[in-house]
Amino acid sequence: MLLRAFVLVVIAAACNPPPTATLPVPTGDPSLARDPINAIHVPALRIQAERVLRELIAALPPEQRTRVASIELVSDNALGDVNAYATCDAGGPFVAISDGMLMVTAHLAMTTAQDEFAATTTRVSYLDWLEKHSIAAPPPAIYATPFTNDLRKVKRQHELFDEQVAFVLAHELAHHYLGHLACNSNGGVVENVGHVASDSIPLFNQTTELAADVAAVKNVLTAGRARRGYTWTEDGALLVIAAFNRRHPLGATDVLFGFERSHPIPHLRIPVITSSAELWHSSGGHLPL
Repeated sequence: MLLRAFVLVVIAAACNPPPTATLPVPTGDPSLARDPINAIHVPALRIQAERVLRELIAALPPEQRTRVASIELVSDNALGDVNAYATCDAGGPFVAISDGMLMVTAHLAMTTAQDEFAATTTRVSYLDWLEKHSIAAPPPAIYATPFTNDLRKVKRQHELFDEQVAFVLAHELAHHYLGHLACNSNGGVVENVGHVASDSIPLFNQTTELAADVAAVKNVLTAGRARRGYTWTEDGALLVIAAFNRRHPLGATDVLFGFERSHPIPHLRIPVITSSAELWHSSGGHLPL
């Protein structure tokens, strides 16, 4: 009798195996191949970066918002540099982001979204390519999965792109409203920092750079909370910083990565970003800039 019961249990298990994790079924749309991120269409990426900047400015407290309300976003394409920075010229203060930076963040968004849906390691493949070939377009085979033109994946990559660009621009925006530049420092003295400002942020000026990181995290999270649909988090900041952290110190593309040369090392920035985000969340989003 016991043997018969055991056999019945085995048969039942064979007929009804335990559920296994399954990936979502791709719902491809060929028209999405023309999506600005899928196509790495730089003019459209510039427009999206401008929208992100305006969201960030709108989320600032009145005093800071007044300081940067009319600030311009400039595209900087010198040598295809991967960079973003804050500075001033005869026309006034501005924030610059290079097409190279927009391209890298678009690729990071696309590969990360693809990995989430297709359980691949596309981002690692892209970072390997980036280290050896800089911002040259990677082989199409890197993106060859059934999810390439999936609506859900495309939506996700736009969330990740906006979130990364939001941190990059919020960081540079903070240099202006924190008074880190001579043109906006109220008499030439850097606010909240004990040294004289210059016309641009000095290389490896860790005090001002980390202060801008802290302010940027708060700005991104506050702006994200005001959005409809996807709410920005600190993950975009960590994604873009981790990409630079992964690169070897003396890679062949170092000459092009101005963002890496002019900012503190990622190992220093990551804990600042995560701790700032934790403080913001624990305060219920009421942490002042």
